[in-house]
Amino acid sequence: MRKNIIVGAVATLVFGPTAALAADLPVKAPPPVVIYDWTGFYIGGSGGGSLGGSNHVDPTGLNLTQEGFRVQGGLVGGTLGYNWQVASFVFGFEGDASWVGEYGSHQDNNGADVPPPAPPGPSPFASVNFRSFTQENWLATVRGRAGYAVDNLLFYVTGGYAAAGVEAGIKEAATSATIVSATSTRSGWTGGGGIEWGFAHNWSAKFEWLFVKFEDKGFVTHLGDGTRSAVTLDDNVVRFGINYRFGGYGGPVVARY
Repeated sequence: MRKNIIVGAVATLVFGPTAALAADLPVKAPPPVVIYDWTGFYIGGSGGGSLGGSNHVDPTGLNLTQEGFRVQGGLVGGTLGYNWQVASFVFGFEGDASWVGEYGSHQDNNGADVPPPAPPGPSPFASVNFRSFTQENWLATVRGRAGYAVDNLLFYVTGGYAAAGVEAGIKEAATSATIVSATSTRSGWTGGGGIEWGFAHNWSAKFEWLFVKFEDKGFVTHLGDGTRSAVTLDDNVVRFGINYRFGGYGGPVVARY
């Protein structure tokens, strides 16, 4: 009995001050977490592909290529933009310009591909079968963006103005020789959406889809059938991009408990 009392007293003398000191120590908070901030100017590059549709319409309203034809190809370009973040909502604007290698063609309808004789004499192409083509050479857009950020993931929608350099013309079906063509700048609108991921200091990667609809424009064929009243064109653009944002990584330091 006396032995137990002595052991208890010794333990109290040895461990008592240590336990009291530990109780007085402050509780260490977990390390602060940096919340990603999307605010700031950025530049970048992008590349991908486009798949769209076109049709050539004659002066009487006849679709020379029936239901139209596909135009497709690749694109690569640059991006400039600005984001402004309020809580988890991100707003901004973005502009881009791309080189485009999009092309498509289709043989004209039977009976519609041979123009009537051009005055004062017969057309030199009276026995030629024609193939209509549409080619997009460049694309530029100016768009607004609105999105919702989940830390370093941004889900967004976008829309605005689009312009493109488009060549439309006619080729001889047998030889693919260009008979006549015209190049014009097309205006239109675009809308779509995407997801952007902030993966490193100042850097983000994005995947984006845009639908683009351009105004119709015609051209004079000089083949005796007057002006092709309209050449239609629309696009579906899918591209990946890398952006560099100025102003540093993340935003204010916020402690999470």
